[in-house]
Amino acid sequence: MTAIVQSPSFAPIGRERRLSLETTGDADVLLRVLVLLRRRGFAVRACEFRASDRHAPARLDLCVESPMRAGSQLGAWLMNVVGVVGVAEQ
Repeated sequence: MTAIVQSPSFAPIGRERRLSLETTGDADVLLRVLVLLRRRGFAVRACEFRASDRHAPARLDLCVESPMRAGSQLGAWLMNVVGVVGVAEQ
């Protein structure tokens, strides 16, 4: 009998990161950010979107687990998303 060992099809998960994104308030920015994270292999653990009002701009709070290979580039990728104005790591 022969045993075949398959390697896992997912990348090893790195550390958990909490991010706060300031947005323009565009309705599509939430979808754009989540698609970017999914395509780059990030695991989204929590997501909270607050629409803008007269007291504060629109904000998106995220908790993600970054893959070991791409964690350092996350801020730059998010700043390139249309509708994202600022990225801060908590």
